[in-house]
Amino acid sequence: MEPIDIYLMYCAFKAHFGKTSYDFVKYKGKTRISRDTFFKRKDRAFFVRLSKKYQTEEEIKNYFIANFLKCPHGYVADFTDNHLEDWKKNDFLRDMKPLVNNFDDLFVVSNTHPKLLKEYLGRRISIDTLVILDELVGYIEDWNVKLKDDVVWPNIENMIKKYKSFLTIDKNKYRMNLLTLIEESRDGTS
Repeated sequence: MEPIDIYLMYCAFKAHFGKTSYDFVKYKGKTRISRDTFFKRKDRAFFVRLSKKYQTEEEIKNYFIANFLKCPHGYVADFTDNHLEDWKKNDFLRDMKPLVNNFDDLFVVSNTHPKLLKEYLGRRISIDTLVILDELVGYIEDWNVKLKDDVVWPNIENMIKKYKSFLTIDKNKYRMNLLTLIEESRDGTS
């Protein structure tokens, strides 16, 4: 890909993760950004470097997704290859293994944040796990009601919604894997 095309993709991702009205998937990464704006940027070398390092559109997309998940404001100076490597390591089963003993308690909202949210904020589970669990259990609607006055939850909920559109989730596979983990924890074989 050409650096200018990578820049335009970056602008589309920035709009997707930064604005509630733009949807990268719906608009297929197209924005109203003029190609001429690329030549006015002082950080063009960043996009040139990406064009040399990542050969396919899929690699560039993954790079941007991983970095916008870590840096939602989209400042390119904060983007690193380490964010991509960390994102590739996301593992739902590994995240869930220590949590399945008290599975139902993960979603309970009392006077504080639910345990699942605390695990995410403590960086012990990934955003992938939050998305997958919402697909399986559908906790977000309940949390939206119970955490309506919370200052942290709306940003995380928005990130989950924005990120979900990039994932293809095999609900049956994850459901079976999760049930197996829960059964193993009850049997003591885990």
